[in-house]
Amino acid sequence: MGSTKEELLAKIKARQGGKIGFWENIKPRIKQGHVIPIISNSFRIEHIFKEKYATLDKDGLTPYEQLTRDWAGMVEYPMDDGHDLARVAQYYLVNIQKDRESESQARTQYLEFLKSLLLVTAEEQPKYANKAARLLDQIQEKSFSEIAAQLDYPRFPENVDDPLGLLAQLPLPIYLTTSQSDFLERALTEVGRAPKTQICFWSGEISTKPEHKTDPDFIPTKDTPLVYHLFGFEDYPQTLVLSEDDYINFLISVVENKNTQNPIIPSSLRLALGGSQLILLGYRLQDWDFRVLFRFIQKFERSDRGMVVQLKPSEKENLESLEKYLKDYFDIRKFDIDWNTADDIVQKLWSDWNVYEQSQSS
Repeated sequence: MGSTKEELLAKIKARQGGKIGFWENIKPRIKQGHVIPIISNSFRIEHIFKEKYATLDKDGLTPYEQLTRDWAGMVEYPMDDGHDLARVAQYYLVNIQKDRESESQARTQYLEFLKSLLLVTAEEQPKYANKAARLLDQIQEKSFSEIAAQLDYPRFPENVDDPLGLLAQLPLPIYLTTSQSDFLERALTEVGRAPKTQICFWSGEISTKPEHKTDPDFIPTKDTPLVYHLFGFEDYPQTLVLSEDDYINFLISVVENKNTQNPIIPSSLRLALGGSQLILLGYRLQDWDFRVLFRFIQKFERSDRGMVVQLKPSEKENLESLEKYLKDYFDIRKFDIDWNTADDIVQKLWSDWNVYEQSQSS
């Protein structure tokens, strides 16, 4: 005798790790402001360089990994895993580091590479060639996000919404990102919101801009949301988390921090992480940023919190093997997995939210 409809649904729900309940529950939590998107560094970079890099190359590398491999060639990385940003950054930092000043320059070299690559690409496009040439003279003064914006990156077809723009329109008070650039702040400003940028000064570097200092009295709202850069910000090179050593030192700094009056991670963010539903976007299992981020999140874990991790396996990866790995390494019972692209997840979230909002107002 075949399974009943209820049994089939139960099997599907079990297979999906409980995502049905998560997605049903997330819409009222958005309205309450109890959802935190956690956005990877690759999320926006892949949008910007999508014209240059194929979705997956012959080796199964993502656009972000292909980009890293090109940087590895620039810094003469000698090993065959040049698609691994943390390892390439580790090699480069060790080889160039002589003093604190040279270390800071090494940390910003990756961002300088991204800017140069973007400008060289734009120079080959007749519509943007003159502007790219002018920006090349200002490359040291302008950030990666500034250059991208002036060259109209990322460029989406007319009928395609910008996923970061959709996230920015959700009425959420807190956004967490591991990006070193202010793409998220620009998206929020574009939709009429006034974001406040805060940075994790895990390395001991001191904020030179008053607006970036942790304000214990600041209460994030949907109109003035907090954008927290967990793995550093390009204005403060020592805060950038790029190399393998950086990730280890970041975790040590956060775990060993005993300053209750002015902790590295603001108390408001710690409480929000413990009591909100989390959506991780744009990460890959094998990357350092995902593994360290996940360990960081576990510090503030509460049993009643939900979390979805968006993961998109490459054509060479086996879904069942990946799920087994997650069970063994992370304890899959504590979170759900959505096997889709980050763009698809954001579109689904936005569509469901719109339907929910209309049903509430009718």
